[in-house]
Amino acid sequence: MTEQLPGGRVTLGMDKGYDYPAFIAELRHMTVTPHVAQNTTDAVRSTDEPPAHPGYAVSQRKRKLVEQAFGWMKTVGGLRKLRHRGGPLVY
Repeated sequence: MTEQLPGGRVTLGMDKGYDYPAFIAELRHMTVTPHVAQNTTDAVRSTDEPPAHPGYAVSQRKRKLVEQAFGWMKTVGGLRKLRHRGGPLVY
């Protein structure tokens, strides 16, 4: 997927469920800058220091905006449960 993107820096924002050293190392091997929310409750962490890059803070703010939209869809928009069966009715 990253090979199809135009040149330049590629970043990827993720929640703390993806905070695993092997996954972070693979992203860096693919020249993707990971912006992963720090998992402070789990014993497995990718790093001990908090991210200091200014892009990390921007990524986390944008991630919150996306999460708010999905939260609204589930609570107010009625999309918690799918009301149709079959692909043609859903699309």
